[in-house]
Amino acid sequence: MQTSITDAFSKVKFRHVALVAIALLVSAIVRSQPVTLEVSFRLTDLDYKPLGGVPVRLVFGSEPDWQGANSGHRFVTDANGGARLSVPVILDKRLRKAPTNFVDSLLARPQPTDHLMVGAELPYMTFRWLYTVDLARFPKGGDVVLDDFSVYTPDAQARYTHKAKQDGNGWTMPELAPLVLTHAGYEPWDYLLDADPGDPTGRRWTLRIAFKQRPPPVRR
Repeated sequence: MQTSITDAFSKVKFRHVALVAIALLVSAIVRSQPVTLEVSFRLTDLDYKPLGGVPVRLVFGSEPDWQGANSGHRFVTDANGGARLSVPVILDKRLRKAPTNFVDSLLARPQPTDHLMVGAELPYMTFRWLYTVDLARFPKGGDVVLDDFSVYTPDAQARYTHKAKQDGNGWTMPELAPLVLTHAGYEPWDYLLDADPGDPTGRRWTLRIAFKQRPPPVRR
């Protein structure tokens, strides 16, 4: 009898482990399936006037070689400083606390968010730098937060692997050191990541992203 109980317990335990493994596998498969992203890109100056005719290259963090010079999607902004394109991407999951006041943040637990890293290679002065933003969308309420803003410069192989340093003094780019810039040339000013409510499969999403350009620095 004892053997039978032990065997039954082992079978139940094995089935439980198997079900957990299958659930994790299915979850991984679902998360690794690409969604179709309808992208609306916009480029302006500091007064939010459109910048047309600017060559842009967009990359996404789910692409195998997003730091490579030949990856991504190239286009030129139209007269309204915009462009639209449809691309397949992978939205991964990232735990993040919802933005709240300080007291609530101490007790709040991290929540799973839909995460997307998008980068824009843009011309500034005589350089072309890669400006990346990390967006996190909370499924409940659909709030989108900007998790990170970084700037990468090309290495000797023209790959964007050199991350610019930012501190209280400003931005330090490897090719401009020891010169410190008060700003990085561009900064994001509008962003939105959302699932298409008209698509019951959840496979169609929209991204709205806008950057504004600052005037080149004046050397004194």
